[in-house]
Amino acid sequence: MLREFRGAAVDPYLLTLAGTAGTSLVGLLVAEGWQQTRDGVVTVWRRFRPEAVEEVERELEASRTAALDAGEGEGPGPAGRLEGRWVGQFATLLGEHPEAADELRDLVEEWRRRAADGQEIRGDVRMEARAEGNGRVYQAGRDQHITDR
Repeated sequence: MLREFRGAAVDPYLLTLAGTAGTSLVGLLVAEGWQQTRDGVVTVWRRFRPEAVEEVERELEASRTAALDAGEGEGPGPAGRLEGRWVGQFATLLGEHPEAADELRDLVEEWRRRAADGQEIRGDVRMEARAEGNGRVYQAGRDQHITDR
């Protein structure tokens, strides 16, 4: 059973894969190893849509900038918009080139492995700190951005 996406019939598996890839990519926009993530997406585009490589490179950089800027703000809005944009990009790619599914699935698996190797915290975390006098303590369970002024 095919589902319609932007006026084209697309296999539901491919839509699910596009959703997973888009959500995963947005989660990695501000993570360590961003260049590796970016290069993986560009490689898939270069293979299946070479005419759109420059455009996707610009979109990736714009998305990263937006995600970094959103990290300084409040609310989940920007991440949701970025996910929607990338789910759409991946769905369009897979709609035009269903044969790209294997490479995209491999890329998403690589992202999952990399995240499991050091960017995901599982279980309980207990942090304690003590500062005296003019001391400062900074603790984080994950990424931390500090701007002292």
